[in-house]
Amino acid sequence: MLHLFEGVTLLNRERYHNILFKIGAIWNWVLAITFLVLPRIDIGYFSLAGDVPPPPTLLWADSFFLLVFVVGLLLYAISINPEASQGFIPVAIFEKISIFLLGIFYFFIGEASILVVGFVTGDLILGIFFAEHLLTLRRAA
Repeated sequence: MLHLFEGVTLLNRERYHNILFKIGAIWNWVLAITFLVLPRIDIGYFSLAGDVPPPPTLLWADSFFLLVFVVGLLLYAISINPEASQGFIPVAIFEKISIFLLGIFYFFIGEASILVVGFVTGDLILGIFFAEHLLTLRRAA
């Protein structure tokens, strides 16, 4: 059980694992679908990313967000089969931390908005929770 403080238990570890990685999957799917669809409704939505002109093609953005969606599938697979998928948890951590670092980098060079920083901070938070969960699993083994 996950103990908050003496006498108060929140979730058992398996249920926590299931919920944590499902939240990660949903986070990825919502962001991927949103950023795949919005530029097709109005390319002006591309400006949400920052003060940069829309690219001549959405090939790279689409490729990136399709991969974000696929990682969401991986996170969902991790959530439903924790024993068989422990080896994928470091991949999920890497994805979350690298997306955060990439977003922060582009913010500091002036090519991403504070809105992007907000989105990638969500990835950082999930990455930290994934890392904590992996460390707990390793300590228990």
